[in-house]
Order: sequence, then structure tokens, then C-alpha cells
Amino acid sequence: MDIIVLQGLPNSGKTETIGLAYDIVLNNGGISSNRTQVGNDPRDFEDILTNYKNKTIAFYSAGDDSTALSKAIWKYSSANCDLMVCALSTGTAKVRANNAINAHNSTRLNKTISSILTQFPAVNSTDAQTIFTLI
Repeated sequence: MDIIVLQGLPNSGKTETIGLAYDIVLNNGGISSNRTQVGNDPRDFEDILTNYKNKTIAFYSAGDDSTALSKAIWKYSSANCDLMVCALSTGTAKVRANNAINAHNSTRLNKTISSILTQFPAVNSTDAQTIFTLI
């Protein structure tokens, strides 16, 4: 399984961006298996999408909990997903998550940051398009 990791500081828009990338795949023929909320943040979710480029793609936006993320990586790898798109919150070591990520072929993208609140949607959309291009 390959992994696309969107990494950045807490509250930098990772979950929003992964949600946007998820929506782009859905809008381009991806089929949801069962989107569910995960973690402590009600915005965080996981799902497996099929039917896009003949791939099985896992999305997991809860990147604050290293143990939960590492378990999700192994879960989706064991489920024979071709690709996983996930968030990883930086600022603390996240040893378990990084070990799990490093055991796979991964591409790490740094979350683009804007200091101007009104630019957040555009920045998140651009990052989501970058993720979509890599899928």
C-alpha cells in the first residue's frame, strides 16, 4: 500500500483538506464504502473509496493520535487497499505513526499555511488538488 501523508501543525486545515480531496475523488466516480467519524474531533473521518482508477483508496483524517493512526495504517494495509490518504499532526514525535508510515511507500506533503483567514479555503483547495493529482 502506498500512503499520501498530509502533515502539518494542529489546526492547520489538514482534516478540511483531506475532506476536500475525498470529495474530489467521489465527484470523479469514487464510491464510498461507509464514511464514519473517528477520533475526538467530530470532523475527523475514515472511509474506503473504490471505483476510481481501479484503486481501493482509504482516507483517514485523524492525525493527532499516533497510535490510532498507526492502527489505521495496518488495518487498511491488511484490507489490501492500494493507497491511503491520511493526516499527520506534527509538533510531537508521533513515533508509532511514523514507523507505520515508513514501513510503506509514502509521499509526505507539508500542509500549506496562510496567515490570512480569508485565504484558508483557497489554500486547502490547492492542497486537496495536489493530493488528487497524486492519486
